[in-house]
Amino acid sequence: MRSSAEDLTTRARIRDAAIRLFGRDGFARATVRDVASAAGVSPGLVIHHFGSKAGLRDACDHHVLAQTATQGREKADPVSTRQLIQDYMNHPDQYADEITYIRRTLSDESEAGDAFFDAVVKQTQDIIHAGMEAGTIRKFNDVRSTAVVIASNSLCILMLGRHLSRTLGAAGPESHGIGPELLRQLTLPALEIYTHGFYTDARFLDAAREAINSNTSTGREHAP
Repeated sequence: MRSSAEDLTTRARIRDAAIRLFGRDGFARATVRDVASAAGVSPGLVIHHFGSKAGLRDACDHHVLAQTATQGREKADPVSTRQLIQDYMNHPDQYADEITYIRRTLSDESEAGDAFFDAVVKQTQDIIHAGMEAGTIRKFNDVRSTAVVIASNSLCILMLGRHLSRTLGAAGPESHGIGPELLRQLTLPALEIYTHGFYTDARFLDAAREAINSNTSTGREHAP
């Protein structure tokens, strides 16, 4: 877990312990007593700071989302992107608890998991709008759907880290499989696709657009 001056507080220590345990054991299994023990405080102090176990989870979600939002803004700037990549490659353990927490949250079929995914999509949408205004991201007609695609692609790497590492022969941390070697192998191909595209021309796009528009028109004709 990355640290800062704010992380020296008791509240932050409890939150970080909860992120670690919720990610490792799941929200249902990890208890307030477990979190308190890991943070070196009493269960009553956990409740004092967060009100309830659900309140503690909300604080964890907010913190992890804030971290992903910061990373998203950094990815919009080339210099910051370089620093972010170097920081992860040099200190991958600092990101381990956060990655495990995100993976656990997204695999949890609950309202909290749904809200977390929606928040990531909203952050991605804001980043796209900012990039379009700055001229670093080209204009899209459907920013919302584009944000869903981009966010899903990014989160899939977190969810499938073990399989990606196994397939590419990139040994990574056992907890999430995303180590420096995997990042080294995936970063340039991913950015090449985002920068230059995948197809050489618009034929596939035109074919898909024609099929979708035709289906939409047919549906209207048969509508009561």
